[in-house]
Amino acid sequence: MIGFRLQLKKLSDGRLIFTIPAGYKILLLLIGLLILISLIVTREQGAGSIFIRENTIPLIIGLVSLLGAAYHERWIFDRDQGRIIHQNGLIVFHSNKVYGIADLDRVEVSQFVRGKAGPGAQAKRSIAFRPIITLSLHTRDGRCLRLENYRSSHRRQVEATARSIAEHCGISYENQLAGRDDL
Repeated sequence: MIGFRLQLKKLSDGRLIFTIPAGYKILLLLIGLLILISLIVTREQGAGSIFIRENTIPLIIGLVSLLGAAYHERWIFDRDQGRIIHQNGLIVFHSNKVYGIADLDRVEVSQFVRGKAGPGAQAKRSIAFRPIITLSLHTRDGRCLRLENYRSSHRRQVEATARSIAEHCGISYENQLAGRDDL
């Protein structure tokens, strides 16, 4: 399965952007186009349509790849304007949510374990229930804006990203993983 992680970049105008890398979008676009082109080129002479029963799975995979290439998600941290913009959706059909940097309390890195009911509870031991590291923004009014989830092997990258965002926005950074070696 093709997976992606949002990538933090500093733009020339001083803003930070946390977005899907262009390479993944291009890869998904190429996969979708390759599937569709191969269906068109290999269709039977005179059949005319690629929409036949035998092409159902390749058409679904091609469509999902093209939709993945059209998916848009990014967080824009604009210190000069004092705002954070979260955009997600399909290319032009995306939503914009704006948050004020002054409304933020902290950037937090913490751990979440699927299957763990509460403090002190034991999680099941399996791949499905492995620890997940979360990168999130916390507002002064108690809301949590989850930016991304990571496997525990990406711990250093997550911590560096969180520190960069906190420093750029001038807010505190809280690492709930500090001192934990069980990840």
